[in-house]
Amino acid sequence: MPNSLKFLIVTFDGLRPDMVTPELMPNLSGFKTEGCEFSAAKAVYPTQTRVNAAALATGAAPATHGIVANRYYDPLVFHNQLFDTGNFSHIDAGQIAYQGQLVTAQSFGEAAAGKGLKVAVVSTGSGGSTRMINPQAKKLGHVSLCLKAWESSTPADFANELLKSFGPIPPATRPNSARTEMQTDMFLDHVFPVIEPDISVLWYTDPDSTFHYYGVGSPQSLQAISTVDIQFGRILEWWRRSDLQEQLHLIVISDHGHISARQTVAVKEALAGADLRFDTHFGGDADFGGHAGYTGALWVRDDDQRRKAALVEWLLEQSWCGVILTNGGNGIEGGIPGTFDRSLLMADHARAPQIYYTMRSDDRKNAYGMTGGSYHDGKNPDGGSVHGGLHPKELASLLVVQGACFRPSLLCDHPAGITDIAPTMLQLLDIPQPPGMQGRVLSEALIKPVCESPQPERHKYSVGSSLRRQHLQFSRVGSCFYLDAGKVK
Repeated sequence: MPNSLKFLIVTFDGLRPDMVTPELMPNLSGFKTEGCEFSAAKAVYPTQTRVNAAALATGAAPATHGIVANRYYDPLVFHNQLFDTGNFSHIDAGQIAYQGQLVTAQSFGEAAAGKGLKVAVVSTGSGGSTRMINPQAKKLGHVSLCLKAWESSTPADFANELLKSFGPIPPATRPNSARTEMQTDMFLDHVFPVIEPDISVLWYTDPDSTFHYYGVGSPQSLQAISTVDIQFGRILEWWRRSDLQEQLHLIVISDHGHISARQTVAVKEALAGADLRFDTHFGGDADFGGHAGYTGALWVRDDDQRRKAALVEWLLEQSWCGVILTNGGNGIEGGIPGTFDRSLLMADHARAPQIYYTMRSDDRKNAYGMTGGSYHDGKNPDGGSVHGGLHPKELASLLVVQGACFRPSLLCDHPAGITDIAPTMLQLLDIPQPPGMQGRVLSEALIKPVCESPQPERHKYSVGSSLRRQHLQFSRVGSCFYLDAGKVK
């Protein structure tokens, strides 16, 4: 007989934990107080949405699940353009190119389906991020609904009938209030009562989209936070009035945080000015390809050491450049002196770029008093916000659990992260973990712990050149690593 427990994961894209206050988010703040909160929860690097959505799904870092950035060069999918993991047609192309295994680790959706359990996702995020949460949803017959790209929703018949009842989908706005309300309506009034999923995911695109454009702490961002908190209040009221409290467990997360976009740098133009031939691909005469933005993912033609060294030397000289990672190192120092090995950040996949970089950040406050700012690539306006890098506010993520199996009213400072959610759910569902899962069971949150969690360890690493030094801070619990911060001095 299947395990009778159920789980609902509610994700607030980009929400900084320090913004969950009784004044801004009374419903979520109360939920934190009553539940078990992991105050040291972390995202994986790069701190981007699709990377972390895949980490949620697989309980693994990019080195295992293979989604190495939001946008990256992958000639097996497209030889003449970047692969955009937010674009559902690109996801389809990637699935074809990799014979259905674009995500190279088994997800909790697949593990659940193997035991006859059902998964449902309802999202206002992109078609790509929606699919990352349950990569094999279509094949498994699971429900996956995306209000931003409804044509990507599956099963198509179910989605079409649902839209007749709830549609049309309102235009996207900042804040995305109308779509957020419709998303909640769909889940509470139809998806859950009709499908009765064993694992559900509600992914709210706010406050991320509003943060990007208007900035962290702006009046518009506070409105976005209030809007999603109201919808979360509806979920709490539904849960508490139902007969599901002994069965349904709530897991509330954010996938990353944000810092302010303070000063624009045109990286592509700067590369061209330094006579470093760059393009998104290698169809022409470029020596370097990929994505040059706030978080850069750069490939070097033929992985040539001379070219790579020249690019790294140039990056080290740029006042806007932060931490640099390269391949071919010893596990700490990268293949080019003065850089970290990309494997240290669990980003050493075969698809990964030879060079990652982040733009330099600091702890200065923005116009609204919010800590953290950085150079940026100009995609978002000055005063907006960015994520993807290694500032503590980007790495910090929300993780709160509540339900019959979880300890109430507990503030836990044990390091934890987005990769721990899938292992914890599967443990409680009595489903064996797939071999690729790297996260751990959050035993300290369980009323009946499966084991005693090891004491955390703190680690610091530094590498340097004549130009500067780079620093990384990690926490470790047993074999699980959590990235705390990265900076340059």
